[in-house]
Amino acid sequence: MKYAKQLGLGLLLMSLSVPATAVGAEIKRLEGTLSSGFPYMIAVPSDWNGIVINDLDAIANQNGKFAAYLLDHGYAYSGTGRHPERMTRHDPLTELDAQVAVLKMVRERFATPKYAIQYGCSGGGFVSLAMAEKHADVIDGAVAFNARGTGGMAVANMWLDLPFTLKALLAPASDLLMAPVPNDALPAAYEAWKLVLERAQQTAQGRARIALAVAVSQWPTWGAIKDPPMKRPAGDLASLQSAMIKSASDGLANAITRRQLYDNPSGLASWNTDVDYAKFYELGADPEQKIIVSKLYEEAGLGGEGIAHDLAGINQQPRIAGTPSGVHYWLEPGRLLDGNIKVPLFHAHGLGDALLPPHLLAGYLTAVEARNKTELYRRAFVDAAGHCETSVSEAMAAIGAMVDRLRTGKWGPSDAAVLNHAGAALGLTGPRFVDYGFSTPFNRAFYPNSMHPF
Repeated sequence: MKYAKQLGLGLLLMSLSVPATAVGAEIKRLEGTLSSGFPYMIAVPSDWNGIVINDLDAIANQNGKFAAYLLDHGYAYSGTGRHPERMTRHDPLTELDAQVAVLKMVRERFATPKYAIQYGCSGGGFVSLAMAEKHADVIDGAVAFNARGTGGMAVANMWLDLPFTLKALLAPASDLLMAPVPNDALPAAYEAWKLVLERAQQTAQGRARIALAVAVSQWPTWGAIKDPPMKRPAGDLASLQSAMIKSASDGLANAITRRQLYDNPSGLASWNTDVDYAKFYELGADPEQKIIVSKLYEEAGLGGEGIAHDLAGINQQPRIAGTPSGVHYWLEPGRLLDGNIKVPLFHAHGLGDALLPPHLLAGYLTAVEARNKTELYRRAFVDAAGHCETSVSEAMAAIGAMVDRLRTGKWGPSDAAVLNHAGAALGLTGPRFVDYGFSTPFNRAFYPNSMHPF
């Protein structure tokens, strides 16, 4: 076993150790706008190694460290930018079509790649998952970071749970907006929420209830979106609770100000009718978070009885139903994924992502297992707070594992130690992979055969 692990590491390091492009080497570029409105770019170095990395966010990333590393080491880099009307007309199907169009141009204008790998983070990560399911004809493998699991339905429902539980616990009689949140109600809707959170943080009872909402909604303890803390909180209760406030605050800001991404195409895309939040806490809350919540409730003088009372109070709140058109929009194959991957897929997630919490990966893993596709699938976790805080060394370790899989026809070891060793060998910022397994199921997992209100 030890020899096999060393052999796999050697192959992985070999995949990453592509000779650097000579200084001043020519890079051929092609850019423009597709007829669908997506901007695109293709960059191919003169010493192209035959591998193209295709990315939904290539336009935004083309002048960054990741693109520079790829081009300096012989990879071609291609892809698109987000559609300019994405926030009001978001459709993953058009994003997939755009990736296919760009890869077709790579073949027609340059050459047929040895390997075409779809790469991305966040929405780009979802596109990578979807390409692995829907477009095995144009890609050989896919690498996804911080993706939204099976699709917009799971995310929209998560983005409902956090504000719903916070409102029930902190301001049940208020008129705080949760879902839908019309565009013309912003930014006032979130400003009202900020005041409620700030007041709650001033009391022991409020702090305990914020932590309970985080646990029920399956948000990370050490979570963030913007300005993520670089180090995990210390083990003392005050540090842990402070971290949970950051996770809740960042998550709430996103859930209120950006849920239009899912509601705008056709209507309200989430619901919590018939949801038992006490059961969500019992079965889905992280065990370590339950310990934190219990201690905070004791400190606040509420005790275990207070937790039960507050969970019952959440369940007593009036519920929100989606709209038929909003729900059915996200049931379309390609907008909703089912785990039926057809090419190798490397799927990673940051443990402290407060925009797309890591339990979304747990939901997708269940779909892959149900389809008996685990031989094509590998997962990894990055021990970092923030959304898409992926370092170049982490991205390249994942790409290296994929290239190794494509070259040999089988996965080498992909545990955290192997990935960290491979990423560290690049001489860049050290990678932060960590071995992790979910101890609870994803409360809001959603699949094609899942029940919904319509």
